[in-house]
Amino acid sequence: MLTFREVTSDDAELILNWRTKKRVTQFMNTDIEYNLNGQRKWLESCFSKPSYYHWIILVSDAPIGLINLSDFDRTKATATWGFYIGEDDYLGIGGFVPFHFYNYCFNQLNLKRIDAEVFYNNTSVIRLHQLNGYRFIPKKDRVIEKNGSQILLVAMVLQRKNYDFVRFRKFNSFFPTSKWMYSPLFNA
Repeated sequence: MLTFREVTSDDAELILNWRTKKRVTQFMNTDIEYNLNGQRKWLESCFSKPSYYHWIILVSDAPIGLINLSDFDRTKATATWGFYIGEDDYLGIGGFVPFHFYNYCFNQLNLKRIDAEVFYNNTSVIRLHQLNGYRFIPKKDRVIEKNGSQILLVAMVLQRKNYDFVRFRKFNSFFPTSKWMYSPLFNA
């Protein structure tokens, strides 16, 4: 059973270990150094960001990955997001994580749109997004430089009107936000 809990500074080493895995970092916009103190400081700084929040993904209370909400715009009712499964034994669970998140975003945060950027060569995530109702937005594609190479980020959008609420209604999870001072649930 998938559940989600807020990230704490005590998760710094776990997240850093996941984040620096080649399998994970190859599809991240940036690479980071293995610096536990820096990771802890970054995690603590996140709680004061109005447009960002993140959670640990759990299976039977065991941490397996990270999911984040970013570029949250309450006025426009939009956000971007990302996630990864850090534990190799749980990679197959990754396909179910988005449904929980989409239901939270559309039903609890009342978003109209969720944006995503995906590395052009991350074809499994692109296909997953398409199956969930995402559409391509070629005019928002962009190129980044990473490790001396240029990489195309494919822009995609999932609009509330294109999400299949009936099909995915059973994937409802609680996403706690007690540390997010800008949580829309507290500032409604």
